[in-house]
Amino acid sequence: MKELRRSSRPPCCLIVSLMFFIFLCLIFHHFSSYPNTQSLAVSKPMLLSSQHDLERKTLLQALRKASMSDRTVILTVVNKNWAKPASILDLFLESFRIGEGTKHLLNHLLIVAEDSRAFRYCKSKHPHCFQLENLTKKLSKTPPRTQGNLMFSPSRLILLTQVIGLGYNVAFTNADVMWLRNPLSTLVPSSELSVACELYPIDAKTFGIKGEGGFFHLKADARTYEFINTCNLNRVLYPDQHHQSLCKILDTEKYIDAIGVNLSYFREENFCRLCLPCDLNLVHTVQANCCENIDSKIHDLKLVLDDWRNFVQLSATASNVSSKRPPLSWRAPERCIA
Repeated sequence: MKELRRSSRPPCCLIVSLMFFIFLCLIFHHFSSYPNTQSLAVSKPMLLSSQHDLERKTLLQALRKASMSDRTVILTVVNKNWAKPASILDLFLESFRIGEGTKHLLNHLLIVAEDSRAFRYCKSKHPHCFQLENLTKKLSKTPPRTQGNLMFSPSRLILLTQVIGLGYNVAFTNADVMWLRNPLSTLVPSSELSVACELYPIDAKTFGIKGEGGFFHLKADARTYEFINTCNLNRVLYPDQHHQSLCKILDTEKYIDAIGVNLSYFREENFCRLCLPCDLNLVHTVQANCCENIDSKIHDLKLVLDDWRNFVQLSATASNVSSKRPPLSWRAPERCIA
C-alpha cells in the first residue's frame, strides 16, 4: 500500500486567498490615513443612545424606590424657578406634611427636575429626585412664568411615555397644587384616565371641558400608552400646539374616544382652583392656576396653607364640643387674579 504524503506546495486557492488578504490590508492602510467622517457621524448617535439608556435605567431605579405596592408613583416637574429657597416646591412639600392623610405620600413622590439647579435643590429637600437629560431637557424651552402650568408640554409627554412604558401608574400633579387631603382616595377603580377639569354644560346632553388639568391619574396599560404616543405624534405634526393642557386635549381631540380609554373626571368641589370659591370641608387639592407670576403664586399659596392650619386646629377644637365643622375662612386670592 502506498503511503499518502501531503504536498509541499500550497494549493492554488490558498495562494489566491492570501494575495486577496494582502490587497485588502493595503487598501485599508491607504484610507486609514484620511479622517473617517462616516465613523465620526455615527459615533455621536451611538453616544446619545448610550446616554438615553443610562437615563432610562436611572429613571427605572427612581420609580422602583418611590412606587407604591400597586406600582403607582406621584410625579411632579420643577425647574430652577420653582425649586429654590422659599419657592413653590417648598410650599408643595409642606402641603403634604400638614394635609390630612397625605404625609406618607411623600414616600411615593418623585420630583423631576428640568435642570441641574432644580435637581440639586430637590436633593437637599427630598429623597426621590430625578433629573431630565438629553432630548427631554432640550425640549423644555418655555418661559419661566408659564412653565409650571404646561401639563402636556413636550418634555412631560416624553417623560410620561417612558414611565407608562415601564409599567408604572402615574399620579401627575403640578407643584402649584397643594395637597390638603389625599386625592387618590377619590379614584374610580375602573377608570384608566382620571383628570381634574372644569366642566360646563353646552346643552341638556353635552358638556364642555376647560381648565389646566393640574392633577390627573393615568393607569399603565396598552390603551393609555397609545394615547400618550398619539399626543406625542400630534406634538410633532402640529408644533404650534406643543403646550396644550390636558383638559383642552380632551375637549378638542377625538382620538381618545377611538382609542377607547376609560375616562372619568374628578368632582370639582374636591379639586379647588385658587380664584374660585372653595369649601375647606370638601377640598382635597388647591391649585394656583389663575396666577402666572411666581411671586403672586407663592404669596397666595402661603395664605392657603395658613388658612388650612387654622381650619385643622379649629376642627380639632370643635370636635371636642360638637360634630359641626367651623365656618369657612378663606383669604386667598389676594394677588392672583381670576
